[in-house]
Amino acid sequence: MTDVLLSPSNFWFSIALIAVFIVFVLELISTIFGASVLGVGDDFGELDSEGFLNTAFANFLNINKVPFLIYLIVLLTVFGLSGLLINGLSATVLSVTPPSLISVPLAFLLGLFITAKTVHIISSLLPTIESSAVNSDEFVGSVAEITIGKASRGNPAEAKFTDCYSQPHFVLVEPFEEEELFSQGERVILVQKNKHSWLATRYL
Repeated sequence: MTDVLLSPSNFWFSIALIAVFIVFVLELISTIFGASVLGVGDDFGELDSEGFLNTAFANFLNINKVPFLIYLIVLLTVFGLSGLLINGLSATVLSVTPPSLISVPLAFLLGLFITAKTVHIISSLLPTIESSAVNSDEFVGSVAEITIGKASRGNPAEAKFTDCYSQPHFVLVEPFEEEELFSQGERVILVQKNKHSWLATRYL
């Protein structure tokens, strides 16, 4: 297996799978400390609200169905596995490995198609997570409960709340007050949206 991954013809596919593994490790470590990296990149949707994400092609790719990092992880995984499969089948059937100029674009196109179908299924299984498809201004004043970790200023924790449509949302929160500390199970009120988290006050 190591020989396959280290093969020059599989270089880009191996890089993609290694990147997925690194993200997995980072998510595992950040979860231990009460945070998450899966929300990274969601602000791109707000910056691109009138651009690519609103095109028919983006809708076909289902790129708005899940948080951006989850979409990227699925795409890299499918791209890497597709490339290994293409090279493996070619080597077995034709006794030759296609050049990267052929295998990489082919694996990428196949990866886009499979990813679009996969994230559509994932989005139906996951609770709604705050992303570019949600207007965050509507969350101000919502009461959330700390679900993972302890929140201090500059060190957010995960919290969950339910909107007016009974749809659950998961966000990262940190105290509005400098010296405040929120523990798991405590309830807070969302006050202000930061770049990657929410400032909140204790719910009395």
